[in-house]
Amino acid sequence: MTGQRKDFAAERQDGVAGPARSAGDCETRLAQAQQELRRANEDLARQKANAENLGRELETFSYAVSHDLRAPLRHLIGFSTALLEDYGEGLEPTAHSYLDCIVRAGRKMEGLVDALLALSRIGRQDMTPLNIDLSQMANSYVACVREGDPGRKVTFKVPQRLPAHADAVLMRTALEHLLENAWKFTAKKESATIEIGSRMDGDEVVYFVRDDGAGFDMRFADRLFGPFQRMHREEEFPGLGIGLAIVQRIINRHGGRIWAEAEVNGGATFYFTLAN
Repeated sequence: MTGQRKDFAAERQDGVAGPARSAGDCETRLAQAQQELRRANEDLARQKANAENLGRELETFSYAVSHDLRAPLRHLIGFSTALLEDYGEGLEPTAHSYLDCIVRAGRKMEGLVDALLALSRIGRQDMTPLNIDLSQMANSYVACVREGDPGRKVTFKVPQRLPAHADAVLMRTALEHLLENAWKFTAKKESATIEIGSRMDGDEVVYFVRDDGAGFDMRFADRLFGPFQRMHREEEFPGLGIGLAIVQRIINRHGGRIWAEAEVNGGATFYFTLAN
């Protein structure tokens, strides 16, 4: 009997100590997991801060380089033009063509520098999100392009109202770049359609600008939003290839995302979202 009582007492002690040890182990593991989570969050915060600092440094560098290039470019273009105007009649045809090439190349580079400056300003511009109407912005752009080229047959489909919450200045810039692309890449069609609108994807509003113009090959869509990347030859559709890079930067600053769907000669649709 004495042995049975000892065994029973040992079982009771083990029964009490077992759950206690298990709870202690859980608390230890929980504390370790919380410590690892804190370290991971700290590492993530450091990486984010480093990325933001790098972005600011790149923007500052781009702005400084672009700004410093403007003066020598103006001299290059100005003196080459003066040489042509003052001494053009005495120059041989070959020398004349060389100077023409210098002036054209200088003006193109001047445009690239201006585009780079515009792109760098997007990251430094202050934002004031407001309730805005994208339809009103689109209609203002439509009126301008129709006045500039009244002979084109383009049907614009703009809803009566298209509300959004965004910085008005930046959003107008982004929308006008998208509409400008649609206007440009439908230029070779006898009649074209450009549409702006939105749809719901779950609880998220997805805005879009759609055209039925030249489109592009989706195999090269990964370079679509890169600065100075072009999907068509300049002889076909002139431009610097900076507009979509500016649009992407604006959408990113609003906490949204942008993507496109297209088909060669079947038009293109650019979708974008804005943070709630």
